[in-house]
Amino acid sequence: MSGSPEHAPHSPRAESAHSAQASTASTSTSTSSLRPFENAKGLLVVLPDSIDVEEEARLYEELCETPTDTQYTPPDSPPLSPKHEPSVYSRDIWLGDNSGESHAFARSVEIAGWTSVGDKLGGAYIVYDCVIRTKEGTPIHAHKRYSSFVHLYDRLRASLPESQQHFVPQLPPKFPLAKYRPSFLDQRRRLLQHWLSAVLLHPDIGGCQAVREWVME
Repeated sequence: MSGSPEHAPHSPRAESAHSAQASTASTSTSTSSLRPFENAKGLLVVLPDSIDVEEEARLYEELCETPTDTQYTPPDSPPLSPKHEPSVYSRDIWLGDNSGESHAFARSVEIAGWTSVGDKLGGAYIVYDCVIRTKEGTPIHAHKRYSSFVHLYDRLRASLPESQQHFVPQLPPKFPLAKYRPSFLDQRRRLLQHWLSAVLLHPDIGGCQAVREWVME
């Protein structure tokens, strides 16, 4: 007998089983190569053909290279509406002028002084220098006698509707015997300035036709 080991004969059944295992492994490998993400748990994102991948990568690099230590400045917030304390006077004003628009053309009114025109013996009269500053800042000097104020008062009472006539205050009274005294003239100047301001700066009657014509006369 020989000392070399004897090889067991190959069984047809064993060869068939080995071929089946190899075939299964080959099929599994080919299937996994066709469907590599079949058992994946994550989200699969497919890039459409319209996206330029190189351009997207360039923009991403620029975004990463942008310094992040720049200070952010918030945009200016619009101013809040002013809150007005409730009172009888403010409520009347805001209800009467709730549109926010004024028809008056004047921004300020001042009677800067007066002058005497003519001879006292020959019928002199006093002229008041009314300085009316428009909303554009243009000053208008209107030289008016006391009788001119009376004329405007009468025109306003005749032309304004009844609902607005109470906005026109009474004129200061006449004092013929004291009309040339400096103290009296200064007092009348202040009273006429108060009266003219109440008329010309009123949002409703300050721009009426009677007022405009009076200023330009």
